[in-house]
Amino acid sequence: MLFRSGMRQTKKLLQELNCRCIRGELPREVKQVAYDSRNVEPGGLFVCIRGSRQDGHAFIREAVERGAVVILTEKGAWKEDNSSQEAAKQQKYCVLETPDTRAALASIARQWFDNPQEKLKIVGVTGTKGKTSTAWMIWKMFTADGKKCGLIGTIEVCYGTWQQTIRNTTPESYELYEILRKMVDQGCQYVVMEVSSQALKMHRVDGIMFDAAVFTNLREDHIGAGEHADFAEYMACKQRLFCQCRTGIFNQDDPYWQEMWRGSSCERVFTYGFSRQADYCADRVQLLRGSDRLGVQYHLTRHRTGKNQGEMEAASENSWNVVVNAPGKFSVYNSLAAIAVAEQYQISEVSMEKALHTLQVPGRIEMLPVSPRFIVIVDYAHNAMALDALLRTLRDYHPGRIICIFGCGGNRAAERRFQMGEVAGRLADLVVVTTDNPREENPEKIADEICVGLNAAKGTYGRIPDRRQAIAYGISHAKPGDIVVIAGKGHEMYQEINGKKYPMDDRELAMKCKVW
Repeated sequence: MLFRSGMRQTKKLLQELNCRCIRGELPREVKQVAYDSRNVEPGGLFVCIRGSRQDGHAFIREAVERGAVVILTEKGAWKEDNSSQEAAKQQKYCVLETPDTRAALASIARQWFDNPQEKLKIVGVTGTKGKTSTAWMIWKMFTADGKKCGLIGTIEVCYGTWQQTIRNTTPESYELYEILRKMVDQGCQYVVMEVSSQALKMHRVDGIMFDAAVFTNLREDHIGAGEHADFAEYMACKQRLFCQCRTGIFNQDDPYWQEMWRGSSCERVFTYGFSRQADYCADRVQLLRGSDRLGVQYHLTRHRTGKNQGEMEAASENSWNVVVNAPGKFSVYNSLAAIAVAEQYQISEVSMEKALHTLQVPGRIEMLPVSPRFIVIVDYAHNAMALDALLRTLRDYHPGRIICIFGCGGNRAAERRFQMGEVAGRLADLVVVTTDNPREENPEKIADEICVGLNAAKGTYGRIPDRRQAIAYGISHAKPGDIVVIAGKGHEMYQEINGKKYPMDDRELAMKCKVW
């Protein structure tokens, strides 16, 4: 990924960094900044960052050969490479070292793009589950109210008519600041952003003072090789968001919410949940079901104006009934968080209601008009925790049957496959095991490991490797009152096999199976 072209003073780009020159002389200007050696242009600055699979330090020679004049390395990582001497004869280049190149990259990006974060009010959303739906709800409320608001998250980056997909939930710092710059240039005033634990760990949001930040919940997830060493590290990374925000909004029903708040920079704090002590409290929940729709209604009471560190301000109560076009208790939580944010920006109740009544988050319990006789849902649930929550939620609506179609991704722990199989076998009436993103693994082997879990739960299932055929089979066998769940890929519009991505959209495949 490249930054915008144009010369920049090198010292200005590096002004916030703790770095020293260990080779050559620092040029007065650089033409371009890149973190991928394949994108380096003559006169560019190449930042060596360590990824889960690749280490940028291994590509210094390529960067030099492509014309890099500055190489930024991590302290202790630079070694004179004789193989690059020929390139060095043709072109002078400078090597700098700094304690953390990812943190350095965020600082450089801010300078390169003229600090776009200072011109925006940015809302961050973090938590194990619910980030995408909550961020989407907030964004919908802002846009319904006529506010110029951008969205950055798992599904897409968008502002107005401009849309693009990204590889990570939260983009790398240089990409993020490039996006923010583009939004500012197009007149954007607000941004809603999903903030992952990896983004916080890897300094992707360094330098951003969030105007508000939301904590949804915390569960043991994203722990293992390439992610977090343990739950303590995972929680500590999440907590960092609240050390760089002005207003914190926390799920008071979650046991870790005070850990998130403790030591934060929040000037104001609001809470939400079913607890009567929450500032935004839900009760009188009713499940809503139509022939092809699921939703939820609840009574919302605003109890307080907010909390400061160590004190609570009493306020007169006010309340209203909230209807959400999405099912289950987690939709209550997500909408409570969104409402709490919206009220900080004087979003009207009319705009909030409009956003929630028409809510349809791509690939997140997305209901498709396949048939008026039964319900078809596409969801991103790709681990046991998410699938369990989804199927339990659907059980509460007392369907005739739940037909669950899913597979598991390749290059992932086999344990996850057993767990998902066990959950599906226990909570669904019929399971169709199919192919997800096998990547470099044998899809039949993946299916075998899913079936071990299904057998442990004594579930009823069949195997159809071709995902198109599996979806068609599940829908064709649905009866009035059933719910068909197509899980695992959600909003994804591809299937990855042996390193290649092929076009595939579960929603399109389901809609081709319309039954009237």
